Amino acid sequence: MKYYQHTKKFYESFKINQGEIHLTQSAAFADYLRNLNGASNQVFGYKSFVERLFSDWYHPHTEVYLLSTIREYIYKNVPQGKMAYFEKRIRDFYLSIRFLIEMGLLRLFQIPDIQLNEEQKFLITMLEQLRNDPVIVSYLQERANLTKGKIAEKCNIDTEIHTICVHHFDYIDALRMMMFYLFEQIGLNVVFYIPFNPNAPDVYKTWREIYKWISGCDDSHWECVESSQPNRGTKFAQYLDKCFQNQEDQLDNIRFLSFDHPTKFKEYLEKNPIVKDKNEVFAIYEEDLNVYTDRTKSNHFYASRYGKFFLSLQNCKKTEAGIFLTYDDYVNMMISGWVQYGNINGTQALTLLVDLRDYMDGVENFQDIMERLQSLVYLQEVSQVFDEVAKEQAGRHRLKRYLSNPFRSFPYVHQSRYQITVKQLIECTKDLVRKVNRLLLAQREKKNVREYLKELNKFYVTVRDQWEPNAREKMEKLFSIHIPDHWEFAKEELYQLLTFYLGSSEEQENKILNFDQLVGKTLSAENIHVTRLSFKTFPWKSPGLPSLLTHTWLKECIRYSFIASNQNIRITALLVDYYSRNVARNTALYSIYHLLAYGNGQITFSYIRDLRENDGPSIYFTILEELYKQEEVTLEEQIEEFSWEEPVITQEEIPVEPLRNIPDLLWLDSDFCQRKFFLNSFAEHHPVYESDFHQQQVFSIIGKLLAEQGDGEKLFRETIFPLFPQWTNAHKQNLLDTSYSSGLRTYKSYQNIYYPKAMKRLQRLGSKYIVTKNWKAKHQYDHDTFKVDEHINGFLTSVRIKEIAARSGQHCRMCPFLHVCKDGEYVVDANDS
Repeated sequence: MKYYQHTKKFYESFKINQGEIHLTQSAAFADYLRNLNGASNQVFGYKSFVERLFSDWYHPHTEVYLLSTIREYIYKNVPQGKMAYFEKRIRDFYLSIRFLIEMGLLRLFQIPDIQLNEEQKFLITMLEQLRNDPVIVSYLQERANLTKGKIAEKCNIDTEIHTICVHHFDYIDALRMMMFYLFEQIGLNVVFYIPFNPNAPDVYKTWREIYKWISGCDDSHWECVESSQPNRGTKFAQYLDKCFQNQEDQLDNIRFLSFDHPTKFKEYLEKNPIVKDKNEVFAIYEEDLNVYTDRTKSNHFYASRYGKFFLSLQNCKKTEAGIFLTYDDYVNMMISGWVQYGNINGTQALTLLVDLRDYMDGVENFQDIMERLQSLVYLQEVSQVFDEVAKEQAGRHRLKRYLSNPFRSFPYVHQSRYQITVKQLIECTKDLVRKVNRLLLAQREKKNVREYLKELNKFYVTVRDQWEPNAREKMEKLFSIHIPDHWEFAKEELYQLLTFYLGSSEEQENKILNFDQLVGKTLSAENIHVTRLSFKTFPWKSPGLPSLLTHTWLKECIRYSFIASNQNIRITALLVDYYSRNVARNTALYSIYHLLAYGNGQITFSYIRDLRENDGPSIYFTILEELYKQEEVTLEEQIEEFSWEEPVITQEEIPVEPLRNIPDLLWLDSDFCQRKFFLNSFAEHHPVYESDFHQQQVFSIIGKLLAEQGDGEKLFRETIFPLFPQWTNAHKQNLLDTSYSSGLRTYKSYQNIYYPKAMKRLQRLGSKYIVTKNWKAKHQYDHDTFKVDEHINGFLTSVRIKEIAARSGQHCRMCPFLHVCKDGEYVVDANDS
């Protein structure tokens, strides 16, 4: 045991000798040591070091294999009624098994004085079988055969190794401790270097509590290798420990920020970007905050359309009754790039699928989707009948076709809107069904992994030519991996294997780092910003053992299983584990003191509101503010001033003649809003209703009109009702019953087309005329006294240089352009009762 009181001074003069390997808890501390000494092949972060020594055991394949093995054991030994519960706890069993194997505890016992639950009893029998698994046996043999020479070989060190130096470990669980004991058993000296001051026991409580058990003696027997005292951070140290030496705190480069919302934090990062070793930001649960750094870009395969196929595939459920899925998952898979029919790729269906969202409401499986698409084909055929009747008069004139065919108010009868026909979409859906059926496993079904990847590769080959290069690279890497012949996985482990190869993204620089990197970066980076100092996250809670294990149970099992030194080292490892977990609060506070004492430049602490419900700033954020007498910095929005030369725009005169060619029907919109009139008349040429609310009204209006001829309502129910399967028959009947008749046989004309005057109802839907408002167009339309020039003049007065003036009100609810109108009034905005 060796300790130093001034971390920076000690390491600035620290030398790495031949035959030594230096381990650090974090990658950042390892980088710092390498940069000081230039000994890149002798300094390792602990995680990367053990992965070098036991590469097979720490390979992700091993995790997937063990999870699959545990799942298989559960399938064979758990009653059907409890199967679902035990399946949910598979990861708990895995973590427990792994912990026990790495600790060298290969048997568990039912201890008379310890009450075990059902899962713990099941773990006992599971361990009895799994300890003989070839993968576990191979790992245990590799540990047993580890030598100094093998360590040197795996680390590419030419000289003989004699010492392992362990630097600044503030958390040592039983597994790490057993690894250090292993190093000692093969003849290596294990030296621990830690920061410590015997005169400040509370500041250094973490180190004292952990290392007195590691060393087997109290701190008076530890060797001090550096005794100078840092002169910064003393105010915080004295707050934590009244025994800390009283001296002036020379810290002055500290500030405190509060962000009202995560978006404010994002704006701050845009103005103060993260730069490696210059401006570093740290947080607990940093993954949640990295979405605000623009470092989670779509280079991640699962963020691309190709990867979303697998995400949606996992959401599907295969049963004897068919494959069940949501419409969202169907859309994601269809446009993923994995679906191909002839020269048609499923990506071309996107706009059609968006328009069909309401039409597909309530679908639960592929059979429902196919039935809906077939109904849509019939609906399009009905619409085409109307188009065919008026073909000679209307030609390809969109407005005339609408006047002759009220079904053109529905978007999905317009083939010109889409890159793909409904019949082509049906064929693409058949292709998707075939692929999902082959790639999706049923609950508790297992499949040979190599055969599964071969099947996936067959589908990939048919579509890869249209893929982006980086996505192809990911897939081809997946198909090049070696998989043992005998591996058979359930769907959960298959997807986990795919996620390892497809879901991993390139390591991004300039991102928010986890708090465990703070100690190392404090020594090397210029400016440090610690954020997310909230009541619920700082100090963090003590990490626990795998949920199926307890320290008491493990201790008694060790006593049953081992004697002499084998028992002693495991009991000691368990004690170190216990204290490491229970001093987590002190570890967090020491990290803050370490930052205050050794930070190189500007130190920033911040709190972000609204990241969690019912959360507030950490008490230590407030204490630090009080101690360092800094006013909280308020981030004021900086309004950037731009200067440019305003272009001179002259209003061109609008030709009047084309306006005279607009039928009276479309001018009805001008009673409500000139912008709606403009968009309906010029952008779409007639109203096209995309929302389900509007489509229900269109259905009822058309139904009431058609019910006035021939066999009337009965024929409409028999022929048209089945074409709208998204609504129940009762609902469709209710729509008809609550709609009023308006006279089908009263006509108006537009050029060579005659259309029912009642088409006005499709134009305005449920918009209500208010006596005090303009209703000139309606009056003239109803009485056939339309004066188009008056309405043209009214429209021209609403034309601005960059837009058409709008008038908002209750009528906005019936407007098909509400979702794109900046002046539109939604129901929630209404100022009426």
